[in-house]
Formats: sequence, C-alpha cells, structure tokens
Amino acid sequence: AFACTQVDPPGTEDDVAATDGTDNGSDTVADTDSGSTDDTVGTTDTTDTTTDDTSSTSDTGNAGADSLYPLIDGAQWTYVAKTLQGDVLGMEIVNLSETTFEGQQAFLQVDNPNQNGVWDESVLMVLDGDLTTRVHREEKTAMGTQLIVDYTHPPGFARVRDSWTTVGNVEELFYDRTETDGMGLNPMTEARGHTFKVLAVDKPVTVPAGTFNCVEIERVRTVGAAAGERVVSWYAFGIGKVREERLADSEVEELVSVNIPGGAVYP
Repeated sequence: AFACTQVDPPGTEDDVAATDGTDNGSDTVADTDSGSTDDTVGTTDTTDTTTDDTSSTSDTGNAGADSLYPLIDGAQWTYVAKTLQGDVLGMEIVNLSETTFEGQQAFLQVDNPNQNGVWDESVLMVLDGDLTTRVHREEKTAMGTQLIVDYTHPPGFARVRDSWTTVGNVEELFYDRTETDGMGLNPMTEARGHTFKVLAVDKPVTVPAGTFNCVEIERVRTVGAAAGERVVSWYAFGIGKVREERLADSEVEELVSVNIPGGAVYP
C-alpha cells in the first residue's frame, strides 16, 4: 500500500537534524539555529543558521490532499537523516498542533530532542492563501528556551507554495531574520533572501515510507551570509516533505512514516 494509494496532485494525472545551531531551512529535522544557515526542519532543520508542515484543520488553505504541506492538527512525520553515502545519522519525529500566533491561526511544529538534548518549536502559518512559511522558532533544552528567532512576515521563511507546479517557475522571497537569546534580549538581525525554482513535477520518489509523485523544488540563498547555499526538496500533495538534500552539509533526509488525521497514513 504505497504509491498505488497516494492521492494524486490536483490538476495532474498522476525545515537531518542540525546539531550545530545552524538554520538550514528544513522543516522536519532538528533545526538547531545559530543564525548562520538556513531554516528547514527535518532531521536537520529545526534551526536557523548561516547556511542554508477527516479531521480538518482550520481554514488555513493548506489542509489535506490539496496541499504540498498539509497543516493538520495532530499530524506526525518521521524522517531518517543520512549522509549522501547512506550512513544513518539519526531519526527525527515531528508533531504538529493547532495554535494561534499574533491573534491568527497557526500551527506549532515540535521535533524530538537531538543527541545534544536540543529540540525546536516552530510556528508555521499559511500566507497568500497557499504559502506555508515559518514565522517564529524557539530552540529548547531541558533548561528552558535557549534561542528565539523571528522572521518578518510576509513572507517569513518559506517552506513551499501549493501553486509551485510549473517546471521552470521561479519565485524570490525576502525577509529579515531576528535572533535573540532565550530571554528575548541581545537581538541580531540579518536580511535574507531565497529563490525557489520548480525543477520537476509528478516525479516518482522512493523513500522508506513508499513511493510518491513529487514536486521538486530547488532553494538557493541569494541574500545573507551563506549566499549560494542550495537545498533541494521533494514534496507530495497530501503528504508534505518526502525528501530533502542539503549539499553543503552532505546530508539527506527521507520520510519514514506519516500519519495525518483524516488523511494520509504511510507505510
């Protein structure tokens, strides 16, 4: 029960846990953020560094089978982080719950502690009707909040837009990333920008959870300390992030399982 039961994307036929405090932009890895990398969650993205998410949710516009990043209360994704050579680095479990942020509907994404006892709590929102983006992140340990990061929104630190379904389409987004200590003091702000380019659509991608038809997105840092950093991600409608490669870190993360209330359950 893998690809054969996957919901087809509409209109088609068919954040590695970062343990160095960097923000790689992934959304399912432990994103440890030093403010120098990108922000992605995943096995490595729960931080922000110099280098470079029928039980229906609320009306966010990114719920269920029509979204590349289903925001559903109670959803859970599990990823394995590996080197490009296939050596396992760790596992990442990401849980999503509905919340509010600045008086608006949002979703809290929490990952499990990494080997250093650090985990991330990120706030995701849907802007412009179909852009899933990170607007806030806190790095936690058993001792409390160690780091706070805010992203000016719109657009925030974008994950993916549901309308990115045309090969060759490019969109550039800019934001400011402001980091403080765990008390909200000593702010440091950096301007950032990324281009997002659609490399492929309906591309079969096989991971431990199964085989999924994906949209392949290339993100390149255009503004900030790590300009030129490249991350490639594969998203499937109704599933979320399926695979991600961070070449600068020589790491890849792959979906092991997903459980979305009222939606996809794999394997």
